[in-house]
Amino acid sequence: MASGVQNEIADVAGFTDTPEARAARRIAELYATDAQFAAAEPIPEVIDAARRPGLRLPEVIERLVAGYADRPALGQRARELITDPASGRTSARFLPRFDTITYRELWARVRALATAWRHDPHHRINAGDFVATVGFASPDYLTIDLVCAYLGLVSVPLQHSAPVSQLRPIIDEVEPRVLAISAAYLDVAVESVLNSASLRHVVVFDYQPEIDDQREKFEHAQERLHAAGMPVVVQTIDEIIERGSTLPPEPFSTPAVATSSWR
Repeated sequence: MASGVQNEIADVAGFTDTPEARAARRIAELYATDAQFAAAEPIPEVIDAARRPGLRLPEVIERLVAGYADRPALGQRARELITDPASGRTSARFLPRFDTITYRELWARVRALATAWRHDPHHRINAGDFVATVGFASPDYLTIDLVCAYLGLVSVPLQHSAPVSQLRPIIDEVEPRVLAISAAYLDVAVESVLNSASLRHVVVFDYQPEIDDQREKFEHAQERLHAAGMPVVVQTIDEIIERGSTLPPEPFSTPAVATSSWR
């Protein structure tokens, strides 16, 4: 039996030869022939639950995650580690497939990271704090962005290809408590936050310690910040999530704080 969504598509497709009708027929064909496409069909009950009046953003997200818990949420190109026989150095090579995580797994990481930040024994993160992010789109990047929504933090996405001369004035102006950095951009990002009076956490994501370049950049970042005398904790996102997963989940942030992105 066709679902409500499929019935609506069939209704549109059956009348005319407009671009909309042709698109509807193509979608109907995909429902009939592509199992992966059909499996991603929206569930009306889930959409209705997420649209209930009065919900805050993290509550909307949680209802969607619960409704689609076992569906793939995010995919990232798979990689394998390779070691150069001449230099002995290890790097990563992309593979022709994607590794995915489910909505349930994604939300578990979000809640664990939020819990760890809110219960940090030295530098607690509170609603309204600023989080600057330097990196490229990835599951880890989205995890950090969702944590900002979860805790009522202000997300400040920074251009990953910008030079220090452009990044440093922004850092000085917004005074972030957290800097989240992709391992690929550690050098420039750390140089941009040296001597920041507000910074307390540096979170490194998309990080594989087995890759020599990444591990060396991570260690160098720790040394630079320590040498600058900054009271900053440098950790990987996986280390923080592992700690947060052992604590009681953090409840949503207070409704009085609006979540936004700095522009």
